[in-house]
Parts: sequence; C-alpha cells; structure tokens
Amino acid sequence: MLNTRCPNSLATVIVMFITAVASGVVFAESRPPPLTDDMSLSQKIEATRAHLGAPGVVVAVYRDGEALIDNAFGVASRETGEAMTTGHHFRVASIAKPVIATILLQLVDEGKVSLDDPIDRYVKNVPAGDRITLRMLAQHTSGLRNYVAIPDVRKAFGEDVRREWSVEELLGLAYDFGPHFKPEDDGWMYSNTNYLLLGEVIERIDGKPLAESVSLRVCEPLGLTATRYTTDPSMPSPATRGYQMGDDKGPRFWVGEGETHWDVTDASPTMWHAAGAMVSTLDDVRRLTEAVASGELLSGSSHAEQMTWRNTFYPVDYRYGLGVVNYMGTIGHSGFVPGFQVTASHEPEMGVTVVVLANLYSSHNYEDPANAIFFVIMRHLTGKSYAPPGWEGW
Repeated sequence: MLNTRCPNSLATVIVMFITAVASGVVFAESRPPPLTDDMSLSQKIEATRAHLGAPGVVVAVYRDGEALIDNAFGVASRETGEAMTTGHHFRVASIAKPVIATILLQLVDEGKVSLDDPIDRYVKNVPAGDRITLRMLAQHTSGLRNYVAIPDVRKAFGEDVRREWSVEELLGLAYDFGPHFKPEDDGWMYSNTNYLLLGEVIERIDGKPLAESVSLRVCEPLGLTATRYTTDPSMPSPATRGYQMGDDKGPRFWVGEGETHWDVTDASPTMWHAAGAMVSTLDDVRRLTEAVASGELLSGSSHAEQMTWRNTFYPVDYRYGLGVVNYMGTIGHSGFVPGFQVTASHEPEMGVTVVVLANLYSSHNYEDPANAIFFVIMRHLTGKSYAPPGWEGW
C-alpha cells in the first residue's frame, strides 16, 4: 500500500489498490502513532484511527476463513455521534475496478469480446481508438488522460459537489486535454478514463444498464446483498457519513489539508461512473476481494489474464493486472472518493484477507487512513513493514 502524492492528480495512488494518479511520484512523509508490542491488534487499529483523525473505520482481518478482527471503530456520524457498525454502507470507489474488469473477462469467456479488440469497435471518437485495446484500458496502458487529474475538472467539482456529470462530458474533457502518452509507447498511467470506457463497452455488449450487469454477474453469484453500482447520491441505510478535511471556508478536495472535518457524503457519484460509483459494506467487500483473488467468477484462462502483472515503473513492489493490483504479494484494490478511503487485499500465501473502510478521504497530514491501518495490520501479522518510502516506522 503506498501513499504517493502526485501534483495535479486525484491526490493519491496507493500501492496495492490504487485510485488515481497523474505524472510523477512524490512520497508524503508520515509518522505513526506510538504503538507497542504488548498492544492487541484492535488497540493498534483504534490508536491509528484516532491519530489520523478518521471519525470511523470498519476492519476485517481473516485468515483461512476465520475472523481475527471483524470490528467497527469510532463513529459513523460526527454530528450525531452514531456509533459505527460493520453493517454501515460506504462509498467504496475504485473497488469497482475489479468488478468491471471481472465482467469484461466474463464477456471474453462467453466469446462476445476479445481483450485485443480496439475500443473503436464499440465506442466511437476515442483518440487513437483503433490502436487502444480493451486490455490496455483494463491495465491502464492506453495513455488516455485521467480526467480527474485535469485542474479544471477538479476545480469545477469543488465549486459544486452536487453537479451531475455525464460519461460523455468526462470523456470529452479527457480527450481535449490530450493523452499521457501514445498507446504504442508501452507506458503505464492510472486513469479513471479507461474504466469509463469499459463501462460503456459492457453496456453495449451485455445489452443492459451497467447496474444490472454488476448485480446479475457479480453481486448475485457471490451473495453480495449490500453492494450496488449507483450514481444516485443517496446511500442505503445504515449509511456512514463521509468527511473531507478543510478550513473554516470549506473542504479542501483532492488534498489532506486543514483541521476541520466537512461532511461531503452527498457529493455526486456521477464524477466516477464505472470508475468508482459503488456502495458496499465490510462483509461484501471481503467476499468480493477473496472471489477476485481466487478467480471464482472466471475461467482459468481469464483468471490468469487478470493476474498477469504489468510493471508500473514505481520504485516499489507494485504491479497492475486487469483491474487488480499486486502489492508486495497482496492482491486487491483500493479506492478514494471525497469523504471515503478504502482498501482491500488478499495475501494468498498466508491465506489472509484485510479490508479497511474509512469515512475520511485523507488526514490533515495527507495520510490515507485505510492504507495506514493496512500497514499497521500487516506489520502486526508479519513483523515486516509494508509501507512505502516516507512512511518509515509504519
């Protein structure tokens, strides 16, 4: 798990389960709270939550199907003091990407698409669309600009968080800004634009709204009763509130600055669409993470494709497959949207699954609360640090 702050980006890339990034990598320095060997894992999690100023978190740590931790910490609402529970709903952001990639690979298994199909076979007017393949989109090698990293987009979002954005509008902004690189350059850059396009492909091929495909192809087979793809700003009950740090003038989006918690739960999910407009709960995210890691919903060949790792050129052990990240041997993804930061992974050698959902985008010191708690958990379990440069001590 990596916290990399990138100028003019969505704000963060975490190793292992990523959300958004533009060019360049700047590692934020971070210092953990005082943790001692005689503290239980629950005590360490609670100390870290308080240290980072996260109102609440829910955490699942399972080994070979047995719960080591399955608890809630803190509050779901700072305003009411409502206690957090493991049944609260969160926006889970880019946890949607393994779902979208899995549906794409199911369509491959059914012979309806090929990973080597060019995107212009399904969506017209994509720059270099005759050379960008579905595989490139799924593994972030298309070069298409990450629309969330465009300064004007971020500014517009901050000025009106309830604004509704169409897929076509967001794609047009990405195209107009220009690519990160050409598809033939063999580059890698995380881009939410890729998954907007994959959502469009799935709708065209599956012949139904994306929400229905997510429900029928992923949620129902896995028994994910609390998970849904939705661009509706309302959330199912019980729902946690989501917070952004800021000052007396308001929240500071895309960064971890300020000392004031602002409730931004009602920010429009239409900023994300297939790149991250998903709501879920702790237990559902754990079930999904283990199913993706094992290839439960795919053929053996498609699962192997999903777990074929692409070098990302970062100075850490972080590789990307098709909608999944391999970070230091842990397989999963992470997500950031205003108000929420989440991370989920499975470590196959140990049989360990870790899921952390936090109702805070970032601490006032730029730290990603769910990622930081992941570091604490993995050090507790293994005795080694999973933290990136600048996070020595975690």
